[in-house]
Amino acid sequence: MVGALCKKLEALLLPERSADDGARHLEPMAALQLVHQRILQLANQIESHAELAPYPQVAERLRQIADEKRNSGKGLKEIIENLQGSIREGTQLPATGKNHWQRLIRDLEDQRALDDLLSRYEFNLTRQVPGVATFLRELERMHETHTRSLIQLIAVADPQANQT
Repeated sequence: MVGALCKKLEALLLPERSADDGARHLEPMAALQLVHQRILQLANQIESHAELAPYPQVAERLRQIADEKRNSGKGLKEIIENLQGSIREGTQLPATGKNHWQRLIRDLEDQRALDDLLSRYEFNLTRQVPGVATFLRELERMHETHTRSLIQLIAVADPQANQT
């Protein structure tokens, strides 16, 4: 009984130890590298979805989001390199959907997954990596803005449209 209670408390207080997505128990450098990789993947995905957006103003906002993500990826790359870490270049095909609405939903889901990953490691990263706390706070604010933008774009998109 006490053991089960301790495990539940550990899962609440130290979520990075109980993740079920294969990303558990990452050392700070590995966590930073994974976050960097996911940020760039999402930037590329959003950029590809901007190319398929049915309206110029939607495409422009998606491109802005992708550019902001790439810029934050550059900042994170500098942090990693200053810690004598290396960047793993990964290429992954962007997720797609059959229409604009589904692509936006996928972007939002992937944004939330990235935010979950960041929150899982934020406590350990801010304790163990000098100078990363300010960067993570700025990244969190930017991601909140991106999430709101994606929700607004989804709200005005037609889920039934056969828009490409």
